[in-house]
This record gives sequence, structure tokens and C-alpha cells, in this order.
Amino acid sequence: MAINKKSKRRSVNFGRRKKTIVKKVYELGEYDGVDVALIIRRNGRLFTYRSVDYESWPPSWKEIVRLCRTIALIY
Repeated sequence: MAINKKSKRRSVNFGRRKKTIVKKVYELGEYDGVDVALIIRRNGRLFTYRSVDYESWPPSWKEIVRLCRTIALIY
């Protein structure tokens, strides 16, 4: 019974945190005029949010990794 309560509490906390981070990402995209993509992976499920509705946004994983490596080389 304690395990079920713990699991339920963890699920409720995740839902609340996910809602908060999506709100913050929305605000970042809306108020600061940037393109934002959020990907959350939990237990094999993906939750996504994107600030623009382009077919090519967000980029593929390969493109994200390539961009991260490029940025790491710059800094």
C-alpha cells in the first residue's frame, strides 16, 4: 500500500512539474520571441511542446546533436 501511495504521489508531482515547465517554455517563446522545443521522456513516453508549428521544428536528434557539438566547439 505504501508503494502505491508513493507511486501516486510521484505521478502527481510529475504532472505538476510538467505543467509548470511547459508554462515557462511557452512564456519564453511568447514573450522573448524565440523558437523553443521541449522534449520530456519518462518511462518510455515522450511529451513534447514546440513554440512554432513548422514541419521541420524541432529538428531531428541528429541535427540537435550536431548543433550541440558545434556550439561546444565555439565555447
